[in-house]
Amino acid sequence: MKSIRIEKIFHHDAYRIGVFFEKDFEIIAILKRLGATYSGSRKCWYLDYSKASYHALRSHFPDLVVVTESSNASLVTGIDNRDLSPIASSSALQLDSSLSNPEHKQTQMTSDKLKLQLLPSIGKYWVFKMRFHHEISKQLLKIKGVYWNGNYKTYLVFKHEIVKQQVETVLGIASFFGTDYFDKNSIAFKGKIKVLPHTEAVSWMEVYVPKMVVVHEKLKRFSMARYSKIKDCYLLPAAPVVMDSLFLQFESSGITIESLLPKNYLDKRNLPNKKQLDLSKTKRSLLDLVPEQAQIYLGKMIDTLLALNYSSSTLRTYCGAFVQFLRYFEYRNPEDINREEIIRFLGSLMERGLSATSGHSMVNGVQFYYQQVLGKIDYSFVLPRPKKEKKLPVVLTMEECLQIFKVVDNPKHKLLLLIGYGAGLRVSEIVSLKWSDILFEEHKIHVKNAKGKKDRMVMLPYSIVTSLQLYRELYKGKHYVFEGQFAGDPYSTGSVQQVMRNAIKLSGLEKKATVHTLRHSFATHLLENGTDIRYIQQFLGHSSIKTTTVYTHLTKTAVDRIQSPLDRMVDIKGKKKLEE
Repeated sequence: MKSIRIEKIFHHDAYRIGVFFEKDFEIIAILKRLGATYSGSRKCWYLDYSKASYHALRSHFPDLVVVTESSNASLVTGIDNRDLSPIASSSALQLDSSLSNPEHKQTQMTSDKLKLQLLPSIGKYWVFKMRFHHEISKQLLKIKGVYWNGNYKTYLVFKHEIVKQQVETVLGIASFFGTDYFDKNSIAFKGKIKVLPHTEAVSWMEVYVPKMVVVHEKLKRFSMARYSKIKDCYLLPAAPVVMDSLFLQFESSGITIESLLPKNYLDKRNLPNKKQLDLSKTKRSLLDLVPEQAQIYLGKMIDTLLALNYSSSTLRTYCGAFVQFLRYFEYRNPEDINREEIIRFLGSLMERGLSATSGHSMVNGVQFYYQQVLGKIDYSFVLPRPKKEKKLPVVLTMEECLQIFKVVDNPKHKLLLLIGYGAGLRVSEIVSLKWSDILFEEHKIHVKNAKGKKDRMVMLPYSIVTSLQLYRELYKGKHYVFEGQFAGDPYSTGSVQQVMRNAIKLSGLEKKATVHTLRHSFATHLLENGTDIRYIQQFLGHSSIKTTTVYTHLTKTAVDRIQSPLDRMVDIKGKKKLEE
C-alpha cells in the first residue's frame, strides 16, 4: 500500500487528524468506513482529533508516518503550522481534551494568527493571502466585491473605499490596503510582448510575455495556447487571425507587441480546428497522469482510440480507466499481467465503492486495451457486469418551464434555454450550434456531429424565430449562435449550466433541474400531446427505442387515467351507501 502521512491540522474551527496520500481508491474506501471526510481546501481526508481516530488509523495502516516537525508539516499542507503542536510524539499520541474543542477557548483570530500577506495588485483588485479560517472567510465572501481565486489560493478585493473598510473591519486591521482606488480611465500597464518563430515546428510561434499576472492570465484564456517550460514562453498557432487577436487583446492595456517573425511566416492553414485542439489537449493531459515508463502503454491506447475516430469524451473515459488499471499494478507491462490478476482487479471494483456506471467503464477500458491495442480478440473477461440503477429522470411541467423562462432577463441566456427546451437539445449541442445550422425557411435545426457522431434534424420552434433573428442583429456573431468571452469561440457548457442554476434559484423551484432536464421535459410533453414515440426517438437522436421508452413512465396524461383499486373500492362502497 502507498505511503500515508498524518498530521495535526486546524480545520472548520477544530483540530483534526489530516491524512495525506497519493490518490488510491482502496485507501479512500477504508477511510470512508472510518468516517473520514475530504477537505477540498486542505487537499486531504480528515477525522476528529481523538485517540480513537488515531488508533483506528494505526490498526488499518501499520506503516503510518506521523509528521511531527513544523517544517515537514508546511510541506504537506501548504501552510505554516508552527503554532500547532504535533499530533504524536515518538513515545505516545499527544492528545489534549481541552484542545479537541478549541471553539470553547477561541475568541477572535488576530492578524498575526491569520498571517496576512498583501500581494501585488491585479488590475482593479487588491490581492491578499491568509491562513484559512472558516468564520472569517465566510464573512469576507459575503462582502460585495470580494472574490476567492481557487487556482492561486488568494482573495481578490475590488479597489473601492467602502469595500476596503468592510474587509479591513473583518480582518481586524486598519490601513491594510492602499488608497489606489480603481479608476477605469487610469488603468494601464507597461511592458512588451515578443513574438518569435518556433524552430521545432513552423506551424507555431513563440510568445514571450513580461512577468505580469494579468498578461499571463489573458494568454491562458486563448483556447489554443500551450506553455513551454523549456523555453519559458507560450506557443500559439502561427496564423494571421491569432496575431490579430493578440493585438486586439492588448491594444487598450498599454502592452506593446513586437513581431520578429519572418515575412510570410503566418499561414491560415496553421490554425487547428476545434476537434483537433480538443483531442490534442486531452492527449497531453492524459499522458501527464502516468510516469515516463508507462507512457508507452498509454500512448498506444490513445493512438488506437484516435485511429478509430473516438471522441475526446470516450478518450478520457477509457484512458482514465486504463490509467487506474496501470496504477494498481504499479505500471507493469500489461502483457506480463496474467488473466487471474486482471480478474482479481476487476472483481474488487465494486468493493471499492465504485458506481455501476464506473464499473462498466473500467471493464470496457481494460478489455479495449487487450482486444484492440494488443490484438487479443479472444481476451474477454468472464465478469458479472454490475447491475445499473434504473432511475427515472427529473421532469418539469410546462408551467414550471414557463416559470424558469420568465425569470431570465438576459436575451442571450433566455434564448439558449428556450432553444434547449424547444428543440430538445443536449447542452453540448446548444453551445456547438452555428448560424449555418439554423434553417429559417424550413423551420428546422441541423444538429451536426452530435453524440455518437450522428447528425439529425429537429424542429425550430416558430415562437422563437423572430427573437432569434433580432438576437443575431444585436450580437452580430460570425459563426456560433452563442459565442463565449472571446469572439469566434463557443459559449462554454459550464456557463450554460450556471445560467440554468441561477434561473432555478430565482424561480423558487425546489426540483433539482439541469439543462438536460429541459430535454427530458421536451420529450415527455411531446408524448403527453400524443406524438408518436418513433418521432420522439428521431428528435432526441436515440439509437434504440428502449432509451426513449423511459418517458412513457413519466407521462402525466396516461397515469392520471389509471385509478387505484383502493379508490375504486371506496367509490363502490360510497355508491352502495347512497342506494341504501
